[in-house]
Amino acid sequence: MLALLSNGFIATTAEAQATCPDGLVHHFGFDETSAGNYQDYASDATAICSTCPNPEAGLFAGAQKFTGRKPALTIQGLEHFEWGPNSSFTIELWMKASGTASDNQVFIGRDAKDNNMIWWLGMNTEGYPQFDLFDNNPDRSKGGFSLVGRDIKVNDNKWHHIVVVRDGRLRLNKLYVDGYSVGNFQYDYTHNFESGSPVNIGFLDLNNGYGYNGLLDELMVYNRDLTENEVRARYNNGAGSYCGPQQVKPVIMSEAVTHGVVEQQYTYDVKAVGEAKPTFALAEAPAGMTINASTGEIRWIPTAAGNFKVSVTATNGAGSDRQDFTIAVKPGVGEKTGMLHHWMLHEMRGPTYRDYYTPSHASGGDDNQPQAVSGVVSGGQAFDGLDDGLDVVEIRNFNWDANESFSIELWMRSTASTAGNRVLIGRDAKDSEAHWWLGLDGEGRAIFTLLDLEWGGPKLSNGSGPKLNDDRWHQVVAVRNGGSGLTEVYVDGERVNAMTHTYTNGFASRSPVNIGYLKDGGGYYYEGLLDEVKLFGRVLSAEEIKQRYNDVYDAITEVVRFDGEFVNGAVQLAWETAAEANLSHFEVERAPDMETFEKLGDVAAAGNSNVPLSYTFTDVDPLSGIGYYRLKIVKLDGKYTYSNIISIENKSLSATSFKVYPNPIEEGEVTAQLYGLPASEQVQFSVTDLRGKVLLQEQLQVDDLGQLQVQVPITSAYRPGIYMLTVTSSKHIVSRKLVVRR
Repeated sequence: MLALLSNGFIATTAEAQATCPDGLVHHFGFDETSAGNYQDYASDATAICSTCPNPEAGLFAGAQKFTGRKPALTIQGLEHFEWGPNSSFTIELWMKASGTASDNQVFIGRDAKDNNMIWWLGMNTEGYPQFDLFDNNPDRSKGGFSLVGRDIKVNDNKWHHIVVVRDGRLRLNKLYVDGYSVGNFQYDYTHNFESGSPVNIGFLDLNNGYGYNGLLDELMVYNRDLTENEVRARYNNGAGSYCGPQQVKPVIMSEAVTHGVVEQQYTYDVKAVGEAKPTFALAEAPAGMTINASTGEIRWIPTAAGNFKVSVTATNGAGSDRQDFTIAVKPGVGEKTGMLHHWMLHEMRGPTYRDYYTPSHASGGDDNQPQAVSGVVSGGQAFDGLDDGLDVVEIRNFNWDANESFSIELWMRSTASTAGNRVLIGRDAKDSEAHWWLGLDGEGRAIFTLLDLEWGGPKLSNGSGPKLNDDRWHQVVAVRNGGSGLTEVYVDGERVNAMTHTYTNGFASRSPVNIGYLKDGGGYYYEGLLDEVKLFGRVLSAEEIKQRYNDVYDAITEVVRFDGEFVNGAVQLAWETAAEANLSHFEVERAPDMETFEKLGDVAAAGNSNVPLSYTFTDVDPLSGIGYYRLKIVKLDGKYTYSNIISIENKSLSATSFKVYPNPIEEGEVTAQLYGLPASEQVQFSVTDLRGKVLLQEQLQVDDLGQLQVQVPITSAYRPGIYMLTVTSSKHIVSRKLVVRR
């Protein structure tokens, strides 16, 4: 009977291993439920322990919890670790740890007792991943190097996928965390890595042992270098690509997308570990939302603004997991479906430049923010060509697949001579060879370069179309049709360049997207004005692009002055046009922020004029605190544009505004928004119940306009009832009621 069970397990293991990548020579699943020997699913090697780890639940069935003690595990069977100077290999594992230590911590390593060779993969004292690889050169200073991962720590008590790759052909070592390269180094080894000393797991047989304190799962070794695409596929956006023999309970690993806009496509690709492959379902969802049961892709086009609860499940024969979240849907702004990002760039000052469609806001440093100016639509930003630039860090919508379609549209205006390329928007990946940018060549002509993660794609040296440094507003559009392979560039509604290329790799990266420059070389800084930067998740047709150009360009009306002041309890607005052509009227709009504008009233325009004309409007009931005003400038044919935005402070004695929304709420996130507080002051924010019990209290910084915005998570811990949100400053104590319902 035991033989039958053993043979059945061997067959199951062999069947599972057949789905693993080629070249797998060791696979320790760490699924053992008691201390002792640890099976290698890929060979007859085993790992044994003196100070054994403790079995715990892992991402993929079982895992082992190491406690920082030595000796931990030792691999018996060294054949596949006897590398030559030009050998290729890959080591892959999953780990989870928290905290720091006074010594480096080793996941796997080997210190030769019979020569000078040493190598180890682990994390350093600060929690950064590290890979040391030194051959048996008698002179240790010439035998190798230490590679520390950039920008990401792995001691945050989350599961991380760690891979190190040695490409012997290119003499290149690469270290990956969660699918992306965090460091690489080219090194020519002159000696081998052979030794009679064992390979250690969870410690290194050297000095104090460098014991690892944390979980390890799915340690795999290959006798070849995994490619960039293979490493990303093994991580699979956190879901992994399990190929072992165990049943694995689903765990949803992806972070939910919690924002949407009316009439725009909402998508969320749910990722979960699990073997057999999980089936996905919606346990709770708004009307019209669907999910692909096989892939986990959620799709929905919201028809109304508000907060919408969603619950998604992932299920297989080993169990299920559930993820609950709330989607906050904003009103639409008149765009057709397919819009993913819109940086209006109408902010009066930085450091934040908001994206209307997502929380992926652009930001600039204290010394390199552009200057606010009048734009082609409302406000724009002037970049100095020296060091001004913006970064967008949260950028999943720019992680295009090889066959994905997209369009980028923006407006620019410049008088600068262009000695060299100038970037309007782009990204140079630091974790692969991906590199793309839309901008101007050395003569001021539009150019779009698109290279995938293996540097694949047309290498352009010159742009096309007219020179764009003529002090006029120009629409520039890049369109990629993933289906046909066609890439196009348009200027002012006319196509100026087209080429066809089939990419074999994608463009995903963790590096930021840059606006007004490129974080590469000398920066390729743009000098001039930028406005209305947009990304679409689809192909814009030639007809659409032409219409979009005409709609904006034909509506341009130069407002040479727009200002206002608070006088005797009212806001007096005044503006002046330089000239007017077929102008119908002005709609005066007001908002408590720079986003939610509402119409206050109309002012008739002269219609046609070649001389400056002045207009006024009075807001007799201004908002408390800061009010934001703009003009919607409407032509006789219905086309319109916007003026720049101005802010006017209500200086009356009762000028503090305190809004709480949504209110009432069942569960989700509440926004508390205040205006008219003492500028740049530290205030105390608190949430209490009616008995006075403090549920939340923190010190917050008011901005230099006297504004404060706080997000308060309302969880199931809040019982139904009334709560008080209170802000205490040096001049005011203001409170608002919040109603929680179930």
